[in-house]
Amino acid sequence: MFSQTVEYALRAMVQLAADAPEASTTRQIAAKTKVPSAYLAKVLQSMRRAGLIHSRRGVGGGVTLAHEPKHISLLEVIDAVEPLKRGGAKTRRASPLQRTLDAALAEVRKMFLATSLADMLPGARPRKAGGRKRKKRGTRKAARRSE
Repeated sequence: MFSQTVEYALRAMVQLAADAPEASTTRQIAAKTKVPSAYLAKVLQSMRRAGLIHSRRGVGGGVTLAHEPKHISLLEVIDAVEPLKRGGAKTRRASPLQRTLDAALAEVRKMFLATSLADMLPGARPRKAGGRKRKKRGTRKAARRSE
């Protein structure tokens, strides 16, 4: 269901959350997550453009989360690399199949929005279906992505 890019992005961001607030190099993240370093560099560029990480070159540099892990949803990470949306043309009168697919996608988006990077760390309590609502941090761009 999810591409390799999405999985790599999620792995990298969860690792950064585990390492927070310390900076990690791309090599360190790649080694810990078993993601090819060159591929990871491209994934991290998407995270930086989305405002989810900060990166600094040179001695003492590295990659850090731009916000606390509890304030970054899995949906934000996914949408930064491959937005969760349904393909196909929208019609005025949706068929039962289209309505079902739209409802399923809405539920998946809702679950990922309600789940933060902090929820993925060891020792975090498992989430019940329909878990707590999180306030969406953000911009108009983030609001548009959730539609």
